[in-house]
Parts: sequence; structure tokens; C-alpha cells
Amino acid sequence: MSFRLCFATHRRFRVSRHAVASAKPSEAVSALVCFMDSISPRGLSRDIVGSCLVVLRRYQEDHTAASPAERNAVGQLIDWLSGVPHSPSDSDGEDLDESTRSYLASYKDNFARKSASQRGHGELLGASVKAQHMQPLLPGPPDLHQELAKVGDWNAFDIFEVDRLSEGRPLQAVGLALFDRFDLISKLHLPLPRLESYLQAVEDTYIANPYHNSMHAADVTQSLGVMFLCESFTSQLTSLELLTMLLSALVHDVGHPGVTNEFLMNTNAETALVYNDNSINENMHASIAWRLLQQPQNNFLEHLPEEEQKFVRRTLIQIILATDMAGHSTLLKDFSAHIRLQSEQDLRHWSPEARASALHMCVHCADISNPAKPARFGRLWAERITAEFFAQGDQERKRGMPVSPLCDRERVQIPKSQLTFLDYVVRPSFEALRGLCPHVAAAALSNMEEAREHWEAACDPPSTPGHGE
Repeated sequence: MSFRLCFATHRRFRVSRHAVASAKPSEAVSALVCFMDSISPRGLSRDIVGSCLVVLRRYQEDHTAASPAERNAVGQLIDWLSGVPHSPSDSDGEDLDESTRSYLASYKDNFARKSASQRGHGELLGASVKAQHMQPLLPGPPDLHQELAKVGDWNAFDIFEVDRLSEGRPLQAVGLALFDRFDLISKLHLPLPRLESYLQAVEDTYIANPYHNSMHAADVTQSLGVMFLCESFTSQLTSLELLTMLLSALVHDVGHPGVTNEFLMNTNAETALVYNDNSINENMHASIAWRLLQQPQNNFLEHLPEEEQKFVRRTLIQIILATDMAGHSTLLKDFSAHIRLQSEQDLRHWSPEARASALHMCVHCADISNPAKPARFGRLWAERITAEFFAQGDQERKRGMPVSPLCDRERVQIPKSQLTFLDYVVRPSFEALRGLCPHVAAAALSNMEEAREHWEAACDPPSTPGHGE
């Protein structure tokens, strides 16, 4: 029983070690629940508490068929440890015997290897996803909560209405709705005030661009959430993985200046110098997101073990960098190759590289999903991205620079540019995604047909009848 190894790391726990070690799993859990009521947690180091939490969460993941009593006991232990007033520094080593130190070193090495496989820890999602939005976390009118109740519907959800009803706070509204829908606040013991503070800080840091703003981030996050809610592969993700994916979507464009990486390079922008012309905006987004998280009032991940925090940071950076459109062709090619080689759809049996490619592809498809949504939404997004491109073109013309493709309001034909984007970027991406997310891909591809009809008609307007006809 692995629980004994948690508490054996501290000298005060040796009294109960023999009883726990010789007990059956269910008896050991009961013994530890009783034991936690009989000791003082004061003085436990962050390292010890973190190690205990890691073992407990791994038990949750590996023992999904445990009895209700055991699951409840494990939950109590995690709650108790999460509230332990541990000392700020790691153990000085005097409280640990040699065998325990060796075990912890070995355990950390094993955990690091698992983290490198892009898994993370926490129980698998499976059927534990809430059937519906239960208790609204965000204050607001009933109409807002009614709209957020549709957050798992690809076609029905209206992000523009959420933006209006939330008075310009769509990112907070969608973020909290999805964290609640997947029960992440409870499962990962996230401090709600800090989470709310972080989401507010992120939303405030988004710039009021026509397109790359907090509403776009909320829309991408909702699209990603639908993939996880609709497809069977959600049962193959841990809660920590899901949190990281949703968080990455929420922050993936934070601080976006409303111009392309190419523009930043051509104008010798400060960010281009900082990031050496390499995925300039994307590197900046990841940096801003993590800097905001480091502010004490925003750090809703501080209680997680260090290894889990490192997993979130590493994965978040990788996902945001993968949203650089310059890497679209490579990502699509790699994912398509991986999907062809898989003998089954279960992500748990995919290689770490293939698994990472799949998750990156999900976020990428969510990021470019505007033409894959109902036409009434797609047209509004097309107007917004066009306005942003044209604003960049105006800056380029004013500076005496060559005007970038798609940014010249005097030359660009919007219907043709939308058809090109749909046919050569969006459609191939969702056709590839069909092997992983068949339900979402089917809805998306159907919407694209309607979008194509609209833009084709706009390309060839009917001729005006002549006199006498």
C-alpha cells in the first residue's frame, strides 16, 4: 500500500507505519484517515506535503474501481493535506532516514520520467464530468447563465451574446463555466478567489483589438471544451492535463498587439529583439501568462506539487508555441502521420510524441474554427479579422513599408480570402481531426459547406438585369 510511504517520510509518522504497512488497502486508508486526526501537521515541509499529494492522486488514477468508502477517504486525505500549514523550506534531512531519502529520490526520478511523457497527474475524467452546469460561479443575469449552460454545444453556443451579457468579460465567464463543468476546482482543490483573480488579470491584459481579444480567447476555449465534452477520448485525460489545455487556450493570445510576427520583425519591435524573431507573439503570450500567475493573489496553482506545476508550465508553453500559424503545415503533417499509425483511438496507448501532437492539434483546430461554426458567427469573425488585417496594412502604408498580403484594403477581396483560408487551412485540419474527434469534426465540416456557399455567392454576385428584361 503506497500510502504508508507518504507518511513514513516524517519521523512523527513512524508510530503508525507498521499498522499501515501490514493492512489491506481499504484498511490502510481507514487507518490513515484516523491517523490524520491524531497528529499535528505543523512544521511539515512543502516537499513532504507535495510528495504525499502526488502519491494520493496517483492512487486515484490507478484505482478507479476502488470502493466509495476508499474514494471518500482519499478525498479527505487530499483535502487535509492541501490545508496543511507546511514550512516554507524543504526538509532539512534530519527527520528522514537513509532509506526514506533514497525512496523519495527514486520516486521523483520516476515521476519526472512520467511528466516528460506529457501526462501529468490527477484522476481520469471519464464519467466524472458534470452532466450540466450546476451552481453558477460567476455573478450575472439569468440570461448569461442560460447561455453558459450551452457551453458544451458546438453550434448553439453564442460567444457574442456571452460577451454582451457578461459586460465584456467573456473569458472569465467561459473559463469558470468550463472549470465548473469538468469539476476541476473540486478535483484539483483550486482556490476559487485566486482563480477568479487570475482570469480577471488575464482578461484585463488582453488588448481591445478587433479580433485578437479576450472574446476570441473565450471562443477558442469553448471550442476546445466541446471537443473534450463530446468525444470519448476525454476519459483518457487526467484532470491536470485538462486544466492545462483549457488554461493554455484561455491565455494563448494574451497581450496580442493586433499585428503579425512578420510586422514585428520588419519594424524591429522590442518583442522581436527579445525573442530573436522566433514566434514572437506566441513567446510573449506564454511569458505574460506565467508572469501573471506568479503574482500571489493570482497563483491558483501554488498548492500543487512542484512536479505538477512544472508539467503545467512546460505543456502550456508548448501548446501556445504550437498556435503559431507558421507551423501549421508541419503540425498538420505530423498529426496526420501519427493518426494513421495508431491502431486504436485510446490516447493512453499513444507514444508521448503522438499524444502531444494530438493535443496540440485540438488547440490549433479550436484556434482556427471560425469558419467551422454556424455561418452567422463565422461571418462576424471574418469581419473582425479583416478589420485587424486592414489596420495593420494602414500602418504599413503609413510607414512606407510594403503592405502585407491580406492587409491591403484596396486590393483584398474578402470572399476569396475567406474561401482560401477555409479550403487550404481549416478544412484539411478538421478532416485530419476527424480521426480523433469525429463528432466535432462532422459538425464543423457541415458548417463549412454553408460557409462555402455564402462566400462563393459573394464572389459572384448576380448581374443586374438590363432595361427591358
